[in-house]
Amino acid sequence: MDDREARQDVLRLLAGVQRAPEQPFPGGADEQELADLERRLGGPLPAVLVDWLRVCKGEAICAGGVYGARPDRASLDIAERLALYPRWREFGWLPVAGDGCGNVYVLLTRGELAGQVAFVDTMADADGIEAVEADSLWTFLRSLLIRG
Repeated sequence: MDDREARQDVLRLLAGVQRAPEQPFPGGADEQELADLERRLGGPLPAVLVDWLRVCKGEAICAGGVYGARPDRASLDIAERLALYPRWREFGWLPVAGDGCGNVYVLLTRGELAGQVAFVDTMADADGIEAVEADSLWTFLRSLLIRG
């Protein structure tokens, strides 16, 4: 499945994901929110992440939430999550989702694995990749939303 097909599936799955009754879909980030996130991160976001954040700016869905441009909800904000693991910035890892147990899925932005999504077991080794989960952000999000 290519990214275009995975993206279409993500849009369909996102519409049907279970949410708490008091939690409406937050929508996507606007240009100001994206610029603010880039400022707080100290550099530009990868294009694929911008594309996703324009769809969903971060939400408490699936096991541990999907992170985004959410300074109003620190537990869902990429910059706030990244601040917990300072070395990730030098590695080029951007947190994109949690597993509900304190572990994190990161978008790899540098090196031969750039563009892929990896799982970091923060309890065992917060500075090491446990596993590569998907070859792209869209295929990862598709899988995450299917698992719920």
